[in-house]
Amino acid sequence: MSKKSFVKGAAILATAGLIAKIIGALFRIPLMNIIDTEGMGIYQLAYPIYAFLLVISTAGIPTAISKLVSEKVTLGDQRGAYRIFRTSFKLLLVIGTVTSLVLFVGSPLFAKMQSNESSVYALMAIAPALFFVSLMSAYRGYFQGLQIMTPTALSQIIEQFGKLIMGLILASAWIGKGPEYGAAGALLGVTLSEVAALALLMGMFRRKKGEIFNQIRRSPKHTYIESERTLIYKILNIAIPVTIGASIIPIVNFADSIIVINRLKAIGYSKSQATSLYGMLTGGANPIISFPSIFTVALAMSLVPAISESYTGKDWNEIRLRSNVGIKLTLFIGMPAAVGMMVLSTPIISFLYRNMDGAKAAATGELLGILAIGVIFLTLIQTLTAILQGVDRVTVPVKNLAIGALCKIVLTIILVGIPEINVKGAAIGTVVCYGVAAILDFAAVIRYADINFDVGDFMLKPAIAAGIMGICVSLTYKYTFGLMKSNTKSTLLAIIVGIIVYILMVFATGMVKRQDLETVPKGNKIAKILDKMGLLRG
Repeated sequence: MSKKSFVKGAAILATAGLIAKIIGALFRIPLMNIIDTEGMGIYQLAYPIYAFLLVISTAGIPTAISKLVSEKVTLGDQRGAYRIFRTSFKLLLVIGTVTSLVLFVGSPLFAKMQSNESSVYALMAIAPALFFVSLMSAYRGYFQGLQIMTPTALSQIIEQFGKLIMGLILASAWIGKGPEYGAAGALLGVTLSEVAALALLMGMFRRKKGEIFNQIRRSPKHTYIESERTLIYKILNIAIPVTIGASIIPIVNFADSIIVINRLKAIGYSKSQATSLYGMLTGGANPIISFPSIFTVALAMSLVPAISESYTGKDWNEIRLRSNVGIKLTLFIGMPAAVGMMVLSTPIISFLYRNMDGAKAAATGELLGILAIGVIFLTLIQTLTAILQGVDRVTVPVKNLAIGALCKIVLTIILVGIPEINVKGAAIGTVVCYGVAAILDFAAVIRYADINFDVGDFMLKPAIAAGIMGICVSLTYKYTFGLMKSNTKSTLLAIIVGIIVYILMVFATGMVKRQDLETVPKGNKIAKILDKMGLLRG
């Protein structure tokens, strides 16, 4: 696979992710306004348990499918690649059935553990989604291994559209019965959206089946055919460490749902107040910091098969090049996003959640300002993990994230119990978790991928550009708000100014070089245009 191919694959997934995230925001924002912070708190109490079981069902296996299929295709074994898909599909069918039943039957127990029995309906509503997402993962992993990213991209968009339409309709219809029913309606919409996305993937696979079978017929027959047991062992050998790593954050989020509520109640908050604060953190601030990770998750999904292909061919120069491009793109995105969210934390919250009163908006904005620091580390973790998975070091990021998660849990228990800090302690713990894991991952990538990087090029230049951008954004907001007294207009203008200033600073500091553009589809044409404008260095 060429350098342009993996960037193009990442671009497809990033574009779909951006569209999906925008649709997701269109869901979250009115949902918060429909079910309020208490209803959102119940929604978020159910989601960590679902997310944890979802990780068990799907997180590692699609990565394993993608990696193994990519390796088989590189060796010209299309028949073997298809057998991996068939075997993994059967495996995911069993896993999806079991996890769905566990969540549905165990809903009362999970709700009791969280000291909030009202979340039981929300848990039951989302339980069937585990089955449908598991089957989807088999198709997505196979397509990604073939370097066909469009099915995954379109299915992500369908998921979000379905959630937006069905979730909001059901939430609005049921909220009259109470916040717990409003949350359950929204989550039932999530389940129905997964059904729609699975139907789309099955249809796309059926259309592609003839071409796949033609490639299989042309593929040479091998005298040794791996048994299903051998294939399952290979899949699980990759999937289990990835799953353990991917389950750490959902486990921490589940622990948060227990620790935060109970610690807040211990320092004098009522159940309703504690649930509302938890809703501000997990339903108000947390979704916003995940927005920049759309691009880095897409990049990571494309990096795994790309680096795996180079690793199979022992092409270390290509591994270094792809790793460098991945890390550079990550910091290019993560740093300005983090600075922008810190500077405009409360204005962003007030802009997005119009029905939230001033006190709640200020409190949620404060949480966003803390969490924004973690954006740089979160985006780095995703890219660095993909690089380590590509060079067969799948357990390394797992251990590193586990260390970060342990720090997070300890800090959350201590800090949330301090009345002056309260729920902000959970946000601080999250930043520390991502920071510790990112630093350890960076050291591991330098060691195992044998990369060299220029600190000035990778760190200082994006930091300078983002810092100047942050100053301009802050001044723009204050000045325009003083003139217009409109948070919406001032926030939007400040964001536009921030984007323009950052782009100018990117070229002024020489962050983008010709060799970077060569990895991007149609990069040579872009380079010529920038050359004429006198904006390109190197």
